[in-house]
Amino acid sequence: MGLLSNPKSRQKIIGAVTKYNNVLSAACYIVGVIWFLALAYPPLNAKTYFSENALLPGVVESGFFFEDSSEAYIAEIKEELKKDKRNVPRDWLFEKFREIGLDAYIQNYTVKYPLQIVRGQLVPGQNVYAILRARRAASTEAVVLSVPFRSKTSDLPQTYGGIIVMLGLAKYFMRQPYWSKDIIFLVTDHEQIGMQAWLDGYHEVQSDYIQPGELPGRSGQIQAAINLEVPDANIKYFNVKIEGLNGQLPNLDLVNLVVRLCHKNNVDVMLHNSRDVPQWEAETVAGFQQSAKTMLKMMWAQASGLPSGNHGLFHRFHIEAVTLEGIRRKKTGKISLAVTGRVVEGIFRSLNNLLERFHQSFFFYILPGTERYVSIGLYMIPFGIICASCLVKAIALWVGLCQRETAKTEKNTEEKAGETEPKADDGQKNEEKGEKLDKASLNKIVDEETELDFEDKPEGVITILPLMLSSVIMALLCYTGPELLSNMAVPFKMNIEDGIFFGFLALFTASLLFPRMVARRTADDKRLLFDWALLKAVTLIFQSLVLFSLALLNISLAFFLAVLFVPVSVIVHPSKKWYSRWGQKLMLLAVSPLTILYAAAIISSLNSEYRNVLELLYISWNNLSQGLLLSMVDKYFFGSWLFTLFSFAVLPNWLTFWGISFCEAV
Repeated sequence: MGLLSNPKSRQKIIGAVTKYNNVLSAACYIVGVIWFLALAYPPLNAKTYFSENALLPGVVESGFFFEDSSEAYIAEIKEELKKDKRNVPRDWLFEKFREIGLDAYIQNYTVKYPLQIVRGQLVPGQNVYAILRARRAASTEAVVLSVPFRSKTSDLPQTYGGIIVMLGLAKYFMRQPYWSKDIIFLVTDHEQIGMQAWLDGYHEVQSDYIQPGELPGRSGQIQAAINLEVPDANIKYFNVKIEGLNGQLPNLDLVNLVVRLCHKNNVDVMLHNSRDVPQWEAETVAGFQQSAKTMLKMMWAQASGLPSGNHGLFHRFHIEAVTLEGIRRKKTGKISLAVTGRVVEGIFRSLNNLLERFHQSFFFYILPGTERYVSIGLYMIPFGIICASCLVKAIALWVGLCQRETAKTEKNTEEKAGETEPKADDGQKNEEKGEKLDKASLNKIVDEETELDFEDKPEGVITILPLMLSSVIMALLCYTGPELLSNMAVPFKMNIEDGIFFGFLALFTASLLFPRMVARRTADDKRLLFDWALLKAVTLIFQSLVLFSLALLNISLAFFLAVLFVPVSVIVHPSKKWYSRWGQKLMLLAVSPLTILYAAAIISSLNSEYRNVLELLYISWNNLSQGLLLSMVDKYFFGSWLFTLFSFAVLPNWLTFWGISFCEAV
């Protein structure tokens, strides 16, 4: 405190920190990334546990058994599909629910696709659902068991087994007297679109694109939901899907409940098809690699912002939900549909014990395994250290700018005073000269980094406004572009997907040239006239705010963006050396929004079949075009903000750094 109270000591400390800002920034980035990845090591994370004691999964005794033959159900479903291969066999399901004694209903809805995808036509859909009314309650609370119906033409695995388990559980549950919550059995059409239509209709939400029909019957407040994606036979293990829309996650207690009851019934359960590390290998190198791989898979799925199953749409309504996916193998699996039913029965009996909504445990976490977790209190520290490298650089630039402004003001004051005051003695001159040298050493921090002469350098906010406004305009064009491009594609009879994709390629190409268009130049040289140090300081602060805010919503997406953007944004600065300028431009192109999306498409395409690298790149290019269109459709249908984030945060942030690299024209 004594050092900070002394102006000269404080000035020296600030000067030292500012002088070594590059070292501090690099150290923060490296330490933060290593620390974050090290959280997959078991001694650095924690074992999962139940915060909600009312669930009582340990005392649940399953007694489910099929009264009817499951093979007969499968034969009936296939027979119904011969009548209509595209739609849900709603009449057959409706009659089955009625035979069991449930209140059965049919919801009809229509879908209006945005961006002229089907030229304004309305696509119909049907959902079938039934409600088991609890004998011991007044229909004030409910839980949901849902299954997405997939026809033979679907590219996704069939879910006949889920429908069979649902019908068997419905018949078994009807005879049990202990239910204190209504149970809703739901079969949806068109995957997530059908689920969104049912949720909108249940909660009376209106949409311009998904128009839900009126629900003829409803229950009370939904507390939890389980979505089944189970094939008809040969199940080897269950895969738990937890990622929801925009990176939302269910309460960790629900995930723990599903995992615990699977283990209780001797059923293998995995996260993203990755087996948990055995306890005796947990602290080995191989064990850490397996845990880190599982954690990165989970983060990759969360960072996409897309629901990994129909359960992901429940989170918007504060309903905790997960998906149980049965992974089928060609050889005979060891998990039968009866065992699957006993697992689901145990889950619903535990949910039946809930006295209130899920509110304890964690909503923000990362899973390196089904029984290990990293809480928000652990991963936010290394993430904050990663972002601190941007703040250190921004503070260094800001201090340099403030000191330079102070020195300039004092110089003007001394010049005015020198005209009226007598000359000072030699001792006083030497002392003042020493103070000026100390301040001048701080003022050179910004200038030394650029290796440029800044005698006539423009300064102030006015000089950076054209570049900032241009980046905002580009962001607006990116956000509003799909509507314009789709309307233009219709008269020219172009494919909507190609029209939007190539339109964005043209917009991105134009954005690469915008620094030259908005910057002014002097008559003597080719330097671009704006205060780059001020612009970089402001942009670094904006980038840190965006990353910190995003980390509170989707830590995985924030982490991947920080790993890519932070080092490049710290390094970028004007330079006279041509290899330095072009090196920075290549680094910026490597982290541009288009490059990031293409790299994501390549990683996502690794699971597909390809013969060589060129074919993989071609498949990824097509997936990029489709993914871009789907991200916009998700924005209209479900309220996904991934496209909005890239338009208004990632793109303008990148464009400002791209403009800084052009501070001296080639």
